[in-house]
Amino acid sequence: MNILFEGDTGQALCERCQALVAMHYTRRDVPFSDGLGVARDILVGVCDGCDTVVAIPPQSTPAIREARKQQLKSIEARLPAVYLDVLDAAMQAVSSEAGAHLRKLFLAHYFHWLVQARQGAGLQPGHEAFVQALDAQRHQRGLPASGATRRLSMKVNAHMAEDFLTLLGQTRMSQTELLKAVIARIQMDVLEARDPQVIETLQRLTRVAG
Repeated sequence: MNILFEGDTGQALCERCQALVAMHYTRRDVPFSDGLGVARDILVGVCDGCDTVVAIPPQSTPAIREARKQQLKSIEARLPAVYLDVLDAAMQAVSSEAGAHLRKLFLAHYFHWLVQARQGAGLQPGHEAFVQALDAQRHQRGLPASGATRRLSMKVNAHMAEDFLTLLGQTRMSQTELLKAVIARIQMDVLEARDPQVIETLQRLTRVAG
């Protein structure tokens, strides 16, 4: 692998210029796309025309991941209330004594499993099917859509943060959309398919967590 230096040049597609442009490598503080933090003093390729970052060399990736992991101390999102209702219903189906504190345990397990099994690509279509099913149920019962939301907030350790960041990269979803899609997957496995292996694994985790 060639090591790039400040001042090296090349070409890349620039989204702002909508063209293949000349670029040069320099060091920049680069904000994350979701606005939650900054990777500082990393080598990036910058468009000669508009000064926008257009390329990130492989040698900068570890520093970006470490910066992201250090800044991701918690996962927070405001979700439509039905998503937390669904998550809690899945927890109740696994254990009648499950409490809201186990939400993080279930999500952490799924983050890790989805990364290890390389199942991130299936989250988006699964979530779309979930949304369509909810809409169909409301329509069948003659109920209007609800605007109610609830806040999900979890302190995370380095391992959970790493899995979450990996899924964000694989799916290119926002934090909120990824959480919604993972909850939809939990609903499918536990409440719809009633997958015995999944339920047994979650029951073991629940017993260990107390």
